[in-house]
Formats: sequence, C-alpha cells, structure tokens
Amino acid sequence: MPFSRRTLLKGLAAGAAAGAATSSLAFPAIAVPRTLKIGVVAPRTGPLTLFSEELPFVLDQVKKTFHGQIKINGSNHPFEVIPKDSQSNPNRASEVTLDLILKDKVDLVCTFATPETVNPVSDQCELNGVPCVSNDAPLESWFFGRHGDPKKGFQWTYNFFFSGNEVIHCYLAIWARVPGNNKKLGVLWANDDDGNTFAKVMPPVITGKGFTIVDPGRFDLPASNFNAQISTFKTEGAELIFSVIPGPDFTAFWNGAAQQGFKPLAVSPGKVAEFPQGVYPYGDRAVNFSIETWWSRFHPFSSGMTGQTSGELADSYEKATSRQASMALGFRHSLFGVAFDVLKRTQDLGKRASIRDALRDTDYKSVVGPVNFRKGPFPNTSLTPLVGGQWRKGRKWPLELVIVDNSLAPEIPVGGPVEAMTYGS
Repeated sequence: MPFSRRTLLKGLAAGAAAGAATSSLAFPAIAVPRTLKIGVVAPRTGPLTLFSEELPFVLDQVKKTFHGQIKINGSNHPFEVIPKDSQSNPNRASEVTLDLILKDKVDLVCTFATPETVNPVSDQCELNGVPCVSNDAPLESWFFGRHGDPKKGFQWTYNFFFSGNEVIHCYLAIWARVPGNNKKLGVLWANDDDGNTFAKVMPPVITGKGFTIVDPGRFDLPASNFNAQISTFKTEGAELIFSVIPGPDFTAFWNGAAQQGFKPLAVSPGKVAEFPQGVYPYGDRAVNFSIETWWSRFHPFSSGMTGQTSGELADSYEKATSRQASMALGFRHSLFGVAFDVLKRTQDLGKRASIRDALRDTDYKSVVGPVNFRKGPFPNTSLTPLVGGQWRKGRKWPLELVIVDNSLAPEIPVGGPVEAMTYGS
C-alpha cells in the first residue's frame, strides 16, 4: 500500500529519534574538566605601581607557554587568571581578595609588592581557607607583621623573598666599603609594616657592626615634607642614608635634601632604587644609589616554567617592551612559575586543601633561585639569594645596575667596586 506524505514524515521523525537515542548510548558524554581560577592581586595604580610594571609581559608569557590549559594527573585543565588592582591600598587589597574568594571562587591566589599588598591578601586567604603564594615582602615583615607564631606557622599562606636580617647584612657590606664615611646611618622608617619591623629588628645588627643610627622616628605616609628629618641628619652628621618609603615620598625627601645642600656619601632608597623607572627621574643624583638586589640578568638561575636563563628573560622583556628590565621581573616570573608548579602537583583539584598541600611541599627551581617552603627561615617561607648593587651610568640604558657585593651569595658574580655618591661631579 502506498505511503502518504504524513506517514513518511512520521517514519523519518521516529527513525531520527531512535538514531539519536542509539547515538547517545554508543557515545556517552565526557565531562569537561572545570576551569581552574588563579586570582592575582597587584598594585596596578598608586604609589606602588612600579612593582607591577612587568606583570602584563609575564601574563603574556603564561599565555604563550600554556595556551590556556595545564596538564594535571594526565588530563588537560583549562585555567583563567583573574587580576585585581589593589590600588596600592591595604584595605583595597583585602576587599578585592575577598571578591576573588567569594565571587570568583578562585582556587589559588598570587600576590606581590610589599607587605602593604601581600599581608592583607594573605590574611584574607588564611581566614577563608584559600591557598596563597606571594613574594616581594621581606620574610619578617610578612611573618611577624601578620603575628605569625614560629611554633605554629600558617595553614594556607606562603611567601618567598629575602629576609630583613639578610638585607641589613647586604647593606652593611656596602656601607662599610664606602670610601671615607663616618659610619653614621640616617634612617627613614615610616609608620607602616616595613618601617615598624625594620625599626624593631635591624638596630641591634647595625650597631653591632660599629655603626651609629640616626633615627628621627616613625612618620605617617604619604609625606610631603622631610625638612625635620633632613635637619636631624645634618645636625647629627649622618653620611649614610637608608630609606624604605614609596617613590613619591622619597622624591619629596630627595628634593628637600638638594634644597638644603645635604649630600650624604651613600644613599640606599628601598622601594625606589629597585626599578630603573624609579631612579631615572633623579638623573646624575641617582648615580651610585645602592640597593639590595633580589634578581638581575646576572643571576645564574633558570626558569622551571620556560627554561629561560636570567639573562634570556631580561633580554626577552626588553625586546618585547623596549623598556629596561627591573629586578621585579624575575619575581613576577617566578611567582607564576611556582603557582603552576603547585597546580601540576595537586592530587585532588576539587579540594583546596590538596592545592595547599602541594604548595606546602614546593621544591622548585626558579629564575630567582630555589624555592622550598620547608627550609624557612620561618614556617611557610623560603629565602631567596640577595646581593648588593649600585646604579651607574649605562651603555644601553641611562642608568644600569652593577653588582658590587656578593658576600651573601658568592655564586652571583660581582661587576664592580663600591663607590661613593658623586652628585654629577
């Protein structure tokens, strides 16, 4: 009997449905691994902006290296990096971290750029049970600034950088060799985490090496006038200056020093001289600024993430951006190197505690040196190598950093002797 058009269409529809059912049985749906989320809290604006200069370049490196996915336990997992701007404000850093935890539901938080950023971020992660890895915060400022107990440590938060004890020995080695100085050290330590910690732990070490400290006392930031401090330095005969204040505040101090004819033999401006862009504005008045040097193109380490040597990393940054690499580049790069190494070793991505355990067990070869959180010197910390440097007139760039002391890390080569400030003479 001939089929009508309606009968034919019904038959085709039924056949299609049956085929679909058969297909679903023969080819079961495969669960797609969930996207891992990495939160990044950084000062993209405000007085600490220089610490974030290399962040876009390193995030582009991450993108090119992993192509948006990371292999964990034999499976490829997509990932997303979610950056947040702390605006160089501790309260804002805490707020955006809470957003990352509660709204974005990140698996891991990365942060950097002084205790004013790192400490509030770490505190939020500790409080909410989220793994956090950080650098660019001196170990004492990070650990004791957060009221850490050496007998207990923290559960969720880890930091790698130099220690305050290490940095002061680095500076002492430089200051002791500045020609003709009287060993009187003027300090600018603000009423913040770094300043208060340094004022507590550094004086016994400094005076124990025969130096006299000229300390005008704590002061609040931001500060626009340092006339009182400069007057104290001149009256007391301080010939060496050690400051740990952001760039705009140091500019106010250094301009005031010029106006009052104050010309110390050595100036070590922390939070400023770590960066080429931090010293360029001072021109010849920055020649022979001395600074603790966390990383440079001369450091004999390679990246576990990209395989680049320190020199190759610096060259690639300068070629890509036409900007001079700072020591922060190595730490931006190593921060993500550690983060991805942690994720690769995580046994159960569904449990934050498993990510935390992988972070705790880190033993990673980074471009800034080995990172191992079981070695301390405090719980949850890893000490990275430190040398002393001075800024000199450069060949490729207006000012270039020269390693002048390697007593704490002999494996890093010295490039020149310690010299006194010249003031363009």
